[in-house]
Amino acid sequence: MAAIATRLAAAAVALTALIALGACTPKEAGYVEIRTVPVANPATAFYLDSVKLEPLKNGTAVLRQGIGTTKLATDGTGGKLALCDIVVRKHRITTVTVSVLERPPRCMCRNSAPDGSGGRSCVG
Repeated sequence: MAAIATRLAAAAVALTALIALGACTPKEAGYVEIRTVPVANPATAFYLDSVKLEPLKNGTAVLRQGIGTTKLATDGTGGKLALCDIVVRKHRITTVTVSVLERPPRCMCRNSAPDGSGGRSCVG
């Protein structure tokens, strides 16, 4: 009888742990690939929304991001300079190439669409 109670308790603990782990991982996510042309100076800071990214390695970074629209920005003379909006789709990679030769830098998207403000959005 005690063995059955122990097995039921162990099964309940395992089920609770499984549910807890499932709640921790976001299921609604996609990926953003940022490339710089030419390879950006490591001191060049990029931001997704208001989060500062680690310096890009060899001019490339691939980041997991929640689905929806996020803004890519860099440091400008008067603060953050918005480069473009990025539409992140579930289980898709949105690739954005940033031309740092131009002043101000600009986004070049593999796929783009007009946004409501007259600008462009990168779409995965």
